Amino acid sequence: MAEAKKPTKARAPRASALKPNALAIAAYASKYTVGDRISHAMFGDGTVTAIDANKLTIEFPDSVIKQIVDDFVKHRNL
Repeated sequence: MAEAKKPTKARAPRASALKPNALAIAAYASKYTVGDRISHAMFGDGTVTAIDANKLTIEFPDSVIKQIVDDFVKHRNL
């Protein structure tokens, strides 16, 4: 007589398949928030109006708006 095949169990994915991609970059969290007052060596004092990863959109006096990497600014001393 022919043997009946046992149903195969579905295997869980291997642990290595669950690890994030080695090339994935961790989310960047800026130390600045919208509304922070900052100081820049060339443009002077301004206010952070938007943040995209490490790029800050900053409004300076006379409505001058610049996008600057957060490493090039510092918190303004009040």
